[in-house]
Amino acid sequence: MRDHIETAPSQQHYDKDNDQHIFAIDRLVHELGIPAEEVNSSYREILEELKKDVSKSTPLPIIVSLGVKKRLTGSC
Repeated sequence: MRDHIETAPSQQHYDKDNDQHIFAIDRLVHELGIPAEEVNSSYREILEELKKDVSKSTPLPIIVSLGVKKRLTGSC
């Protein structure tokens, strides 16, 4: 009998990606001093835009973070 429930590989991949996005949003909130709701909203909008145009190997949290900084502060 198994002691734990195994997560399907696709779910493990999603959880890792989601954790990276949460970390990136939290870092931006602290770095920019902008409310979490505003950072989260911009982050999610930019993420959805970029998902259409990038490959699976692209490090989205890094690219999205740069886009959020540019949108919310006018610079990178």
